Amino acid sequence: MLANPHQPSAEHTEAVDRCVQVLSSAPAGLITDIDGTISVMAPTPGEAVVTEEARTALRRLAQRLAFVGVVTGRSASVGEALVGVPGLVYVGNHGTERRQNGTSQIHPEAAASAAILGQALRAVYERAHALGVGDGLVLEDKELSGSIHYRLTLRPEEARTVLVELANEAAADAGLLVTEGRLVVELRPRLRVNKGTALVDLVHEHHLRGVVFLGDDLTDVDAFRAVRELREAGEIDGLRVGVLAPETQPEVLAETDVTVHGVHACVDVLQGIVGRLPPLR
Repeated sequence: MLANPHQPSAEHTEAVDRCVQVLSSAPAGLITDIDGTISVMAPTPGEAVVTEEARTALRRLAQRLAFVGVVTGRSASVGEALVGVPGLVYVGNHGTERRQNGTSQIHPEAAASAAILGQALRAVYERAHALGVGDGLVLEDKELSGSIHYRLTLRPEEARTVLVELANEAAADAGLLVTEGRLVVELRPRLRVNKGTALVDLVHEHHLRGVVFLGDDLTDVDAFRAVRELREAGEIDGLRVGVLAPETQPEVLAETDVTVHGVHACVDVLQGIVGRLPPLR
């Protein structure tokens, strides 16, 4: 008898079936985003929580699969602390850093741009306040990338318009890249590094044949596309699981194979997968 007899709800059975089918192509791996995928979107980054159910599912999956990893826009150390499962690979800041078993690796070009990125991020934040849209903004300096969240502002669309304009100006002056997510504007190093390149690296390093990636936001689209391209090239059997929310963008839907509605549904699917896979021998 398997250690976890969890049965997914009927509406999630198809997602579990498709994940298990892909993960039967050994060696197999499961890679997930954090915020909006296994952690409910919180008013501020510091309030986010990964539930014990999600944590336990990932821990048990690590006993059943050749590889389990986390790819997040957060810093790798914060992602590691938030998920709290030892032994996983934590890729942070959209692919520019990695942590595993207490050891960190940082992309040298990203590290070199950290100081100027921090200055640009604070300049955008201060100018937004000067323009009258600063109330409710939350600045998140992750050293290798930075975010300004406008979820708590009274007029999110107005805040977004101002932030995007200011961020583009700052990025042009500093040689940075502007990206967006769910009610957030981000500054990143202008590198050919993202969640997609990180996923490809992990697939090749661990010689994976079956790959499931779970994500919810625009920055996850790079990873969704990477799975599709690897699959079309015949390198893997891959599945892209989109975790939907009211803020889900069309670009996310366009690059998913199967969807579930919300973080709790995603965790339900993870638990269902655990119940269908035997431990590694």
